[in-house]
Amino acid sequence: MFSESILHIGIAQSLFGAFVLATKKRVEIADRILIACLLTFAFKFALYIMHNEHGEFFDLAFSMGLMPLTFGPYLYLYTCYLVERKYGFEYKDLLHFLPFFLLTAFYFLFFKDVVDFNDVNYFRNDHYLWVRVLYGLIFSTSIIAYTVFTYVKLWRFRKDISSNFSYWTRQLKLMWLNFIPALFVILFGVYFVTGAINAFSFRKVVDITAFSHVGLTFIAFAISYFGLRQMSLFRPIYVKSEPVKPKFEPVEETDADEPEKKAKARFTDEEAQALIAKLNRHMQEEKPYINPELTLYDLSSQMNLTKNELTDLLNNHVGKNFFAYVNEFRLNAVIRKFENPDFSHYTIIAIAYDCGFNSKSTFNSIFKQHTGQTPSEYKKAVEVP
Repeated sequence: MFSESILHIGIAQSLFGAFVLATKKRVEIADRILIACLLTFAFKFALYIMHNEHGEFFDLAFSMGLMPLTFGPYLYLYTCYLVERKYGFEYKDLLHFLPFFLLTAFYFLFFKDVVDFNDVNYFRNDHYLWVRVLYGLIFSTSIIAYTVFTYVKLWRFRKDISSNFSYWTRQLKLMWLNFIPALFVILFGVYFVTGAINAFSFRKVVDITAFSHVGLTFIAFAISYFGLRQMSLFRPIYVKSEPVKPKFEPVEETDADEPEKKAKARFTDEEAQALIAKLNRHMQEEKPYINPELTLYDLSSQMNLTKNELTDLLNNHVGKNFFAYVNEFRLNAVIRKFENPDFSHYTIIAIAYDCGFNSKSTFNSIFKQHTGQTPSEYKKAVEVP
């Protein structure tokens, strides 16, 4: 009875989470991947419910042993599409689901009704023991591999935050995505251990089915909650025509390093100085830095440069990363307002926010680092008695 109740709660939570995500004001590709994941959860729960009521028509082994192969790819692809600017779904990413489709096809073509993934009979010595062991190895490998892939993707993203973003927030660091893969690993780790106890005992010592339903329901809730709160990291940029690229002499390229060199422009000193002057003028006149969520992609689009060209210009010719470059303009804007009597009635934090900062702690840290004083000390020193 408890297990049946959890199944209904799980399917309701999964469908509700998918519905709420689908009705967001702006649904990104990453959101659609989460929606597909939640619908897969709901389908898995539904198969269990239908099996309990009409067991002869619904294959429980498909829900138990095969559908979880999709969970790792869903989580990894969601992370990829969240931390990378992509303008559409890349169909090559469907290859991540190839093991699921192949094993499902093999199961229904050759092993349906003869292979049972039930934990009590898992290590029964019959002609299909190798099939169950192989499926189990592929399943555990998928969970481990995609968890590692997800953490590596997050690590690389966080490592390059200062090169792509002009602000810091906990949401930007995607700390909640540390929690979801860990929860997956813990859930399936306990599932494997308790399942192994049943398998080697050849009897149901632990009811892993109820535990699996509870864990998956909790994951569905966590994905729905955090997925709804997670805002897009990149605003879409619509360009009517191809941007005009700066002219520079082509560099000799070999086949081995062609992709990297095409993405990263090499400027002569004259070209770099001209572009830097143009960039500084754009920052001073258009003031894009007052956008608290300005990204490298935004500024590169405004300058008709690729993000790699702008990164090369900043890192190799300006000597600053994107975060430092943009926040220097914000800092100078704050200092000008501190020194302007017209803004004397503004609070410090109001001035900081007005100049593009979106975090009090980040503003205080940058200000102290560049001036050697806290904002309040500096403002007090420059105020006219």
